[in-house]
Amino acid sequence: MENEIKFQNLRMIALEKGGNYSLNISIASGIVDFGVTVALERRDYEVISTDELRATLLQAAMHHPFQLRQTALTENEQRKYLDIILHSPESEVENFLTELDHGPANGAISNMVHITAKRDYQSLRDGNWFN
Repeated sequence: MENEIKFQNLRMIALEKGGNYSLNISIASGIVDFGVTVALERRDYEVISTDELRATLLQAAMHHPFQLRQTALTENEQRKYLDIILHSPESEVENFLTELDHGPANGAISNMVHITAKRDYQSLRDGNWFN
C-alpha cells in the first residue's frame, strides 16, 4: 500500500510505500524545473505529515542548495537538515535557519517561507521562524 502527502503550496510530496519513506521536492532553477528525492526515516515522515510549519521550513531550506549542482546537499547534509529542522527544539531550528538564511542562502529561505506560508518576511529575517 502507498501513502502520499501532497503539500499544495510547497511543490513537495512525502511518500510511504512498503515501509520505505521519501520526499520528492520540485526545484525551480532559472528556466529549468526538476525533482529531487530525499530518503526519509519513518520519524521524519511522521513529523512532515503532522507539522505543516516544519514541513514548510524543510522545503524552503532544501530548495536553495539544490538549485545548483555545486551546492546540492549530500546525503549526510540532507540528514543534518532533516534532523535539525524536523526533530530539534524550536530554538535550534531558528538558529540553524537564520544562519543559513543570512549566509549562503542570502534571504532565499525566508523569502520562500514568506511566499509559501504567508509569513512576515522581516520577522523571518529577524530569526522568528515559529512565531
